[in-house]
Amino acid sequence: MMALVSIITGILVSTTPIALAGIGGIFGERSGITNIGLEGTMLFSAFFAALCSFMTGNPWLGLLAGIATGVLVSLLHAFLCINVRIDHNVSGLAINIIASNITIYLMSLYFGNKGTTPGCPKLTGVTIPGLSQIPGIGGIFTNVSLITLLVPVICVLAHYFLSKTNYGLHVIASGENPQAAHSLGIHVKRTQYISVMIGGFCCGLAGAFLSISYLGMFIKDMTASRGFIAIATILVGRYKPSGVLLSGLLFGFAVSLQISLQGIIDIPTEIIQCIPYALTILVVVGSVIRDRKRKVRLTGAY
Repeated sequence: MMALVSIITGILVSTTPIALAGIGGIFGERSGITNIGLEGTMLFSAFFAALCSFMTGNPWLGLLAGIATGVLVSLLHAFLCINVRIDHNVSGLAINIIASNITIYLMSLYFGNKGTTPGCPKLTGVTIPGLSQIPGIGGIFTNVSLITLLVPVICVLAHYFLSKTNYGLHVIASGENPQAAHSLGIHVKRTQYISVMIGGFCCGLAGAFLSISYLGMFIKDMTASRGFIAIATILVGRYKPSGVLLSGLLFGFAVSLQISLQGIIDIPTEIIQCIPYALTILVVVGSVIRDRKRKVRLTGAY
């Protein structure tokens, strides 16, 4: 039972940043702004959350710094894509490259170390009354990160805003046909800006989770391609928050499995570390094949 609790806890920890970034990324994608810079946005947020927490001694201020960083980076991406009209993928790729290098430089500048920062105050975990007292599995609900508990809440809110409000209709219209949306009086650019910034907010939470809720420090390239996996959850989850959350759980299981297997079985560590990324490729390919078959059936039926 203890092993089961440990596995489920690991899945929840691994799923949290992936699901948050994926749910946030839906808004930009549905509004017509592709963002492959989720990885870099998370990395920037993780660093500044850890830096602020270390310098102030207050992890809650670190959380705010991480969120603010995510929003500002996404605002830059939105400006480049909407106003400057740079290719979306180029902008996102540039953010990823800059984040990886700038965070290393800032670590060297502030801490004299290019690999890790000193330990910083962490967000305190939450113990859920009642559930934490359940024999055997109560440990799952003990000392849970507040950010992890926010994931299902954010998923429900995202579903509500996208499918039940006028804002959601504006987002979808802006992404599918911006000219028609504009002719109906929808402020397309403003809608796209807000959508991309919502994604930045979620990436800020995801990055802060890694540095000041999970580890209590910042490590070079600590996002470890979770941003790219989040993009895969958007594709597999069919651009729906619930689908992204379920896909995030699948990939979170793969990441947790990869961590658990290291040092247990006689397989090179490098191969074990490939498990989440190999699964990502397989699932995305399967999703593409599924969509193509569906289109063929619909075409044939038509």
